[in-house]
Amino acid sequence: MLSKSRRFYKPVCFVFLFCVLVLLYLWPGDAYSKSQSSAFKAIEAARAATVRGKMDETQRQAAMDHLDAAQADEREAGILQESLVKLRAETADQPARMERLNKDLAVNRERELLEWSRRIPADADGETLEQLLEQERTIIADLRGQISAVGADLALALSRPAQTADEITALHRRIDELSVPLAAQKDEPAVLFEARRLRRSGEQHRLQAALELRLAEQDTAIQRQRLYELSLREFRNRLKLHENRVEHLQQRIADRGRRELESLVEQLIKREQELADGAAILATAAAANRLTGEQLIQQNEHLARDRIALAKMEQAREHIAVILRDSRTRLDVGGASERVGRWLWSERRRLESHAGLLQRLKLIRNDLADLRLERVLLSEQQRELLDIGIAAQMLIQAYVEAGNEERRDVAAQDQLFPLLHKRAELLILMEPLLQRRIATLEKSEQTLQEQLQVTQELQQMLDRHLLWIPSHSIINRGWFQRLPEGLYDLVKPSRFITSINLSLRDFRQQPLPWAGSLLLVLILLELRRRAPARIEALALNAYQVRNDSYQNTLKTFGWTLLAALPGPVALALSGQLLQDIGNPGRFSHSLGQACMLLVLPLLAVQLLRWVSMERGLGHAHFRWTRQRRTALHHWLPGVAVTVIPLYFISSLAFIRRVDLAIDVQARVAIILSCLVLAWALWRLLDAGRVWVVRGVISEPSALRKLLRLLLPAVLLVTAVLALAGYVYSAGMILQSLLTSFNIIVVVAVVMGLLARWFLLGERRLALHRLEERRAAAQAAQESAEVTPEPEENITLEQVNTQTRRLLRVLRYSLLTLGLIWVWVAILPAIGRLDEIALWHFSDTGADGTPVQQPVTLMAVLLGIIALALTTVGARNLPGLIEISLLSHIRIDAASRYAITSVLRYAIVIGGTLAGLNFLGMRWSQLQWMAAALTVGLGFGLQEIFANFVSGIILLFERPFRVGDIITVGDLSGRVTRIRTRATTVLDFDNKEIVIPNKTFITGQLINWTLTDTITRVVIRVGVAYNTDTDKVRALLLQAAKEDQRVLAEPEPVCWFLTFGASSLDFELRVYVNTISHRLEVQDFLNNRIKALFAEHHIEIAFPQLDLHVRDLPAAINGAAKTEKV
Repeated sequence: MLSKSRRFYKPVCFVFLFCVLVLLYLWPGDAYSKSQSSAFKAIEAARAATVRGKMDETQRQAAMDHLDAAQADEREAGILQESLVKLRAETADQPARMERLNKDLAVNRERELLEWSRRIPADADGETLEQLLEQERTIIADLRGQISAVGADLALALSRPAQTADEITALHRRIDELSVPLAAQKDEPAVLFEARRLRRSGEQHRLQAALELRLAEQDTAIQRQRLYELSLREFRNRLKLHENRVEHLQQRIADRGRRELESLVEQLIKREQELADGAAILATAAAANRLTGEQLIQQNEHLARDRIALAKMEQAREHIAVILRDSRTRLDVGGASERVGRWLWSERRRLESHAGLLQRLKLIRNDLADLRLERVLLSEQQRELLDIGIAAQMLIQAYVEAGNEERRDVAAQDQLFPLLHKRAELLILMEPLLQRRIATLEKSEQTLQEQLQVTQELQQMLDRHLLWIPSHSIINRGWFQRLPEGLYDLVKPSRFITSINLSLRDFRQQPLPWAGSLLLVLILLELRRRAPARIEALALNAYQVRNDSYQNTLKTFGWTLLAALPGPVALALSGQLLQDIGNPGRFSHSLGQACMLLVLPLLAVQLLRWVSMERGLGHAHFRWTRQRRTALHHWLPGVAVTVIPLYFISSLAFIRRVDLAIDVQARVAIILSCLVLAWALWRLLDAGRVWVVRGVISEPSALRKLLRLLLPAVLLVTAVLALAGYVYSAGMILQSLLTSFNIIVVVAVVMGLLARWFLLGERRLALHRLEERRAAAQAAQESAEVTPEPEENITLEQVNTQTRRLLRVLRYSLLTLGLIWVWVAILPAIGRLDEIALWHFSDTGADGTPVQQPVTLMAVLLGIIALALTTVGARNLPGLIEISLLSHIRIDAASRYAITSVLRYAIVIGGTLAGLNFLGMRWSQLQWMAAALTVGLGFGLQEIFANFVSGIILLFERPFRVGDIITVGDLSGRVTRIRTRATTVLDFDNKEIVIPNKTFITGQLINWTLTDTITRVVIRVGVAYNTDTDKVRALLLQAAKEDQRVLAEPEPVCWFLTFGASSLDFELRVYVNTISHRLEVQDFLNNRIKALFAEHHIEIAFPQLDLHVRDLPAAINGAAKTEKV
């Protein structure tokens, strides 16, 4: 009796304690709801008082804003309090939930699956099984959704503690700030003070509710994590159970369909055999039925295969989604630790390629298209068999018309009806199979698209973070202890012995590939032996201008390529044969992959070596300098012998994916390769070595000095990264650098071939023009006449300039595209710099509220790059556009200068604004400064601004051009330069006069050659009063006509202008073609007029003055009289 009472009281006590806990958790929430209700009442009362109160509109609006904010804070506090109550309730229920989950996990899923399978009737038809399969698929979809939700909650719970601690600290600090008593301001209305108090109270309630919620989350974090982990385990167990059910149902459906269809096909085959000796039309119909039955079996097998593939795709999609979620969680929790980096690198290696997924998606879509077409054809066949009688008659009629039977067989027609009925039944069976296959493939397409999207997102995230996360520990004592073991793993004899044995066995089984590979290598070696003599013979033709041709260059390139091929081809064949004998993941297969990776670097080295040989392609055809060829011949073999084996070792370690090999072998190989390459580049990029171009003085070269410092520094940094544990990152950088070397070699050879082609073209053009000149000279000697030289549309200097410009653009374009292609795998990692905030600035959000925006390291780098590009573009881009575009358009120099000047200012303004925007200086912040600066400069530097604006007006209105002769005030001369601030004029005394542009806008300007170069010359002459005026006119016109520089149209004119004080004034007006003839014509006319007037006794008048003396002084008068006496 006592034991029964105890058994009765235990559950009662448990229920009582549970109710008490729930009441304890819910009681504070009820109390808070009452306080919140009173707070809302107080806010509404204050709002009504604000409306009735006497205050200005600004104060009333401020009070309303405070009350709105207080109400919003109270609402948010209520939401937070509800979340807290819910969290406490869930915490109270957690023990019971965990107990239920543990019980569910203890269930034997295999026994449950067996019992479930037994409950399905053995004779269940296909439709019933399909319904069960669809139910299970629905359950699986729900379980996957629940797993995703719980996984997200678990990830949030794992990453939340660190954020929660920071939030709790910030909340405590803000609550302490608000605990200071609120004081009323001077002349502040009581209503406004009450509104401010309610706003502070609302904010305090909100902060207190948030603090309680965060503290509760912090206290229950471990319990919730355990609950989420148990829930995930239970959901996954249930998911595995239902996946097994789906697999079981699919197998039963496939087996049942196979048995039924095989039985059906046997009947069809039997019927075909029975009708084989009968009428031909019956045998043909029976054979068509058999083929349809075989297609049913084939479609049934394809349906089973497609369903299995769909299940695998769904599992792969869920696996990738879990990896994506786990990767984010590890990055949030573990940060940039070594363990996180190693795990992420392992997942990155196992990630299926984007191209492979796209190829699978393409195949699925092709299958879908074929099935939909088959579905249409099936519908057509079913429509034809709706009326069996008509179908039979049409079939017999077609058969008779084809000449297969001379008359209709009534018995055969009667036997044809059952066959057509059977075909209709077969087509009815075919329809659901096709429909299910289409539905399955559509689900597969959707699943694969989702997997592709998740895979791409995971790859982008990994590429963004992996370069910045160490994959191994830093070199320490433990690493040196592992060093001997790692080096022994590299030269372990058993692996190589196994590879040799496998190769010998494969050679005995399939000798043809090995013999063919050996024969190909021997042929290439023989060609390599003959290559030097052939290359030297072709070089002799290159030195003879008449015998030189581009065909010789192509032949030399072909022999050079053949000479460089034996080593790379041998490596490629060895790698392929080793991959064929070994299974993926085994040492032989990895060894073959490492050999394949060496092909391109070795080919680049061999090609560069043979190109730089004496009298080789670089010497005789590309005209490489002796310094370059000597430097390459001296340094290239040693660097290649050292770096290529080290690259092979590191590649083999990464391919094998063995942690010891990567930690020791790859790290040592990367460090040594970087050191050797850094030293070699430092020496090769020294002055007078590789960076020497024939006929070009490039020193001092800033680019060469920059590369000489930058490239070795990058290699040394890569070595330091490998030392610090960033082995994978260092390997990616080193591989990209070596691939960049391959790109540079290819671009150098291609550009050499193009330059050679242009050079030969220029040489042919020069020879052709020389022959034309010789022919013209010879013809002139024979005819004793002067023959003009043939006109040249473009000079050889222009051809050479344009060729060099085109080659430079091609070289930079190819290098840029090639390097972008090489480094595109590392570029996403640079986006990680966008997460490093250096400082913050205030900005206005979309809703008008001020927000703090970060200025990241990426933004600073982009700002610096933008400003640097602005400087380079402002200096070079306008000139480049003028050379490449404007010079080929019919635009004069002034217009080209105007366009380039405006473009330069636009580049400076736009680039500066863009750079400052990256640095956090928005236009909204700069516009007031720009306005103030503009006003200040407008007053202080108004003359400079006036000249600047006048220069812009002159450049676009063009009242004069460079080369025009102008007069401004008392200054005259030829315009030599037009700039935005001033214009330079060269006067007739050969003095350069700089005139501010404002003068041309505000003053009077005379342009002697703006639209027409013809000008008028005026000669003024005065003759004595007794002179014949008609004779003077005739002599003046005669003098004008005697000068050939005087234009006949307009013709010279002479005018008798006026009676002067002492002369008869004439004016001769003549016109000259150019401004330079004015002084010459004036000089000639003046001399000729003087000579003609002297010849015809015409006196040139001069001023005369007659004095009439009335009174003289007495002394002078007496003396005059004495003289007369």
